[in-house]
Amino acid sequence: MKRSPQLQRIVDRMAPGALCREGFLGADRRPLEEILDADRSTVAGLGLTHEQLGRGLGEVLAAAVAAQGGPARVGERLTAVHREAMGRIPSPWPGEGTFPKGEVELTDEAAGLTLRFTALSAHLVARHGFYQGRGSPYRLEPDVLARVLGMRGNAGLHK
Repeated sequence: MKRSPQLQRIVDRMAPGALCREGFLGADRRPLEEILDADRSTVAGLGLTHEQLGRGLGEVLAAAVAAQGGPARVGERLTAVHREAMGRIPSPWPGEGTFPKGEVELTDEAAGLTLRFTALSAHLVARHGFYQGRGSPYRLEPDVLARVLGMRGNAGLHK
């Protein structure tokens, strides 16, 4: 099936150097549609929605930003640190505005896992079910993200 011109524009904006140096797809050779479908299937298999996962990221982001560069405790076992950066970045989906640069490092001490994400990452997960391509610096594996956030089924973020 041929890709629509609108979707091709989105893919073009995801390329390295278009909106950011690394791009959004990393070394992933799969077409965007396949990436979206695979992640959609994983999230559905977890009994969750992209909106729930994106909302969880948004809660962590808000706590980390409020800590003004210091560590923020999120629940019993998570620590989040926001590293501010100057500027804003647009979504690869046109017309969605821009998002503050900077990143959050979220650590699950009990599991020994660390995830990195941005405000744009949280938006892309919630709005488009896009967790970025494999090898992207901000790729979030949906099953790992759900585990770190303590999400099961429709249970939400456990604090």
